[in-house]
Amino acid sequence: MKNFVIALQGATVGKKFYATGEIAGIHHNDSTAAHIKAWELNKAVKPYSSQPHFAEIQSSDPLKKGDVRLDLVEQWHVQDRDNTAISTMKMVLLQEYSGHTLNAPRIADRLVSLKMTIEELREGYEARARTAIEEDQRQEQERAETAARRVAVQGELAQAQRDEITYTFPAVRGIQAGREYYVAQVPYGVLAKLFVFDEEVVPAEHRAQRVLSQRRANDISDYMVSNLKDYVLPALTASVSAEMAFEPVALPGASDRVGMLSIPMSATLLINDGQHRRKGIELAIAQQPELTKETIAVTIYFDRGLERSQQMFADINARQVKPSSAINALYDRRNPFNGFVLTTLDRLPKIKARVDFENATPGAKSYKLWSLVVIKKFVTLLTGCTEKNITDLDEATRDRFITVIERFFAECAQHIPQWSAMIENRVAASQVREEWVIGHAVWLEALGMFGKRLITGATSADDINWETMQGLATIDPMKTATMWEGRCVVLGKMQKTSDGVKLSAAQMFKACGLRMPSDLDELEQKLAA
Repeated sequence: MKNFVIALQGATVGKKFYATGEIAGIHHNDSTAAHIKAWELNKAVKPYSSQPHFAEIQSSDPLKKGDVRLDLVEQWHVQDRDNTAISTMKMVLLQEYSGHTLNAPRIADRLVSLKMTIEELREGYEARARTAIEEDQRQEQERAETAARRVAVQGELAQAQRDEITYTFPAVRGIQAGREYYVAQVPYGVLAKLFVFDEEVVPAEHRAQRVLSQRRANDISDYMVSNLKDYVLPALTASVSAEMAFEPVALPGASDRVGMLSIPMSATLLINDGQHRRKGIELAIAQQPELTKETIAVTIYFDRGLERSQQMFADINARQVKPSSAINALYDRRNPFNGFVLTTLDRLPKIKARVDFENATPGAKSYKLWSLVVIKKFVTLLTGCTEKNITDLDEATRDRFITVIERFFAECAQHIPQWSAMIENRVAASQVREEWVIGHAVWLEALGMFGKRLITGATSADDINWETMQGLATIDPMKTATMWEGRCVVLGKMQKTSDGVKLSAAQMFKACGLRMPSDLDELEQKLAA
């Protein structure tokens, strides 16, 4: 087949007129030259049109310049329509693969141009489009693999590496930044022996990760051993110092991405992210040998040197967003104290509606008042229950504390000015934060501290002298009130400090005629001095 340029419609270039179907250029075996010539002619057509006037074609016929072949024009239009249909179908499939919303306007325009429905497009071109996508992915994979081979350590030959004794894992290969990487399923027993980390052996500037924390590793090990049936560990990231061999397994639609990954035993496998998980797994295996055959996903990159490994560590960790302590508390139901607090809130629907379960601090425009973290602190201050001692309390004691908290908030609604308006959202949370003290974390913690002294010694909610709380009716909820200045308000701004919580609680003690603890009394004397 030889390459030619043909006029798709009548066109004038300079002083030359080309009739429809006229051969405008002959380039024989040079497809690129034919493509460039067609582009130049299209650019020179007067007046300019977005529709092509010239195109590259291939034909085995002995064509000469000036020949007119309308059949080749028709052949080009048929091929162009097919190419457009396949391209459109690829757009649909690629967006379906990625889970993104279909680019409906663009696809609709193409369907109108093709004079086809989406059903007709699928029926006629879906199979060919899938084949084209797989071929695109195969070629991209080949390019990435070729690039990886170019940087193989000291120019080692691939075949020599394959001849070595290797570790072999099932894996999926992919591409990031034009380079190949693999996600392998590595048994715990192999992980503990094969993958290393460089902890204190080398100085920090020559390492690719931070120093191992034995405490964190122990925590992960304890978590695994305590939850053998439902623990979860995320993937590790590692670099391999030698070229790896990947043998794809023939699977429909996999495009050579699924297979077996072989790593030479002489290679160094350095963990870029996850050294604490790796050490925790090693410690867990020592206690539970049956874990040896379980697996973890390891994302593996070819090691391009220490600088690249250090950059990988920085990229991974700098862009991770740690979940808020509030959402951690919400999701961690293995923590019995979290469960206790959440059960308590279920019994207090109006309070619960004002709690932010996702953020450590409610946003300025949020309709929430307090975060779950602050509620947990309040419960601890009021009842003395903590994450450490909650397991020492029997169910009856926990139920008693929940009943006390219910009654405590009911009394707050009865006696604290504007409390009910705030809780029932009759005053916007943004206004509460701007003008009042009672909707702030520092004040709620002070209330918990006050409540602790009130309920101390009682064996049930009925034993508590709730009438004492009537004195709270004398407090002023406004931020501008002088009674809070120097306590939870400093120069007109809310401030949350340990002393601020205690001094705010002292005002509640005084309002209700309760004797203050000695540390609060000392702070009161210092403030008055």
